[in-house]
Amino acid sequence: MSARIKKITTLCIVYLHTVLLSACNITQFNQFSPAQLAQQGNFIQAKQNVTQNYNKTGNDRLLYHLEMASLLQLEKNYLESNEQLAVALTLIESFYTQSVTELALVQFSGPTYSTYKGKAYYLPQIHIMKALNYNALAKLHPSDSGHYYDAALVEMRQLDVFLSQLKAQTGGYDEKQEDDFLSKKVYLLLKPIFAPSDLLENIDYKDDAFAHFLSGVLFEQSGEWDSARLQYERAMFMYKNGFSQQYKLPEQIAEQARLGLIRVMRKAGGYDSQLQALKPTGEHEAVSAANVTLLQNIGIAPKRKQLNLLLRADTESKALVMTPILLGNHKERQAQMRWFQMLHADTSIFDMMQNYILGDVGDVAMGALTKRLPLGPLWDDAVKLGVVDALQFGARISVTYLEPLDNQVTHSEVWLNGQPLTTLLPYHSVSLLTLQDALKQANTEIHAALSREILKALSARKALHKVGFEQNDLFGNLAKLTSSVVNAVTASADTRQWQTLPAEIRVAQLSLPTGEHDITIKTYLRSGHIVEQSEHITANDAMSLWHTRTFMKTPSEQAVHTNSTLNME
Repeated sequence: MSARIKKITTLCIVYLHTVLLSACNITQFNQFSPAQLAQQGNFIQAKQNVTQNYNKTGNDRLLYHLEMASLLQLEKNYLESNEQLAVALTLIESFYTQSVTELALVQFSGPTYSTYKGKAYYLPQIHIMKALNYNALAKLHPSDSGHYYDAALVEMRQLDVFLSQLKAQTGGYDEKQEDDFLSKKVYLLLKPIFAPSDLLENIDYKDDAFAHFLSGVLFEQSGEWDSARLQYERAMFMYKNGFSQQYKLPEQIAEQARLGLIRVMRKAGGYDSQLQALKPTGEHEAVSAANVTLLQNIGIAPKRKQLNLLLRADTESKALVMTPILLGNHKERQAQMRWFQMLHADTSIFDMMQNYILGDVGDVAMGALTKRLPLGPLWDDAVKLGVVDALQFGARISVTYLEPLDNQVTHSEVWLNGQPLTTLLPYHSVSLLTLQDALKQANTEIHAALSREILKALSARKALHKVGFEQNDLFGNLAKLTSSVVNAVTASADTRQWQTLPAEIRVAQLSLPTGEHDITIKTYLRSGHIVEQSEHITANDAMSLWHTRTFMKTPSEQAVHTNSTLNME
């Protein structure tokens, strides 16, 4: 085949790849998710979206029940929400094995053909949501409050068992972390693909300080002082020894857990010596007084999206080369570029020097937008296997990236009788939890994607040889081009996730006179908007827990959307 025809053919494959990828992404960018619809207060359409996109018996059945449970909670249909969550728990427990047939399908097609089994941090979120639903039911049905409060405690006890197992596996927060460990590790992630595992240390989900704190609140509410003491103590210890740093939470959170610990120890009695050790000299007795806990779930966790890469074999440098194909609007293209730079790109001086020595000026000009995988002595093996020939027109590799964290909230306040009373502080960042999980899985994911697409290209090459397209003539190359396009269409990343999880969890504990109160939570946004939510609550001598969900504006909207159904219960 002449060089001109080869060049035209190569341009065709690049063009077809881009057109097909663009078509795939148009749907992705324009379709509202259940979370975005819920944010607009359109719960009916959100549930229709879940029903249309997730099959109750298909590979996405876990997401069907999780998303439906979130929407039902927002509608204050707490019993049905818990029914959906119970099914989700049963499914997670059943996801221990994977069939050989499914593994083969994933290998030749993609991860979206596998059963979605969720993330490790989903199970705590399920138990927490169930407990909050039972807590809300207790407030709605005072005559049956004891039953519902007990049910909430059962959820937290089950969660405690899971967290104990998780700590045994990961080591938990037994040692205090370095002050800047996360920022340093993220910075060091600007390394080639398959970076050493020590660059990803300390971003594992290994225990949950917020879950222990919430357990303390719920046990305190039910008068189980010793159980509350144990949970507050665990929360205080974890917030101090790495949890706050890992999820970028204010230092005051450990102090709030300490005050909760002091409070329940006083109520239990018999802890005089321990109290002396916990309470600084001169601290007033009333400093730990609190009888109301407000929990605010804010926003939507960041979305998993698809990053497309072009994989080709470079015969001159005897290397495989990956280049990102940036798609979407400007913000999305920037996010894709930064994600690639952070995790995969050639960023070292050595890599850039090697590109320059090899005469690959394009790579030098692109800087960190190329990843080269030198095969060295393995190149001859790649030629014999047919990898180089199979990648003649390139292959599309698809992995996930996480959209940049966008914290629109400056602060949240509790107001009483027209006056600010206290500030709600961040007790957990689900956004950072989601991001760190994505970072941890990035190397494994791209390794699997590379293996899968190379195997598909080799299979297509083998099939072409069987039907007589063995020479590098026009028809043979067009056949290769066609198979490459087909593989590009079938390549996809697994962007499935529980979309309606909040981005952040904020908490305030305050002391109110016993009786009825009208309170308002004001959430201040960077845009200057203020989201206000009001509710009538009852304060008793014992602790009382109330929760709410606060949504911000969606990316395509200019106004802030709130809905009366999001008020506290």
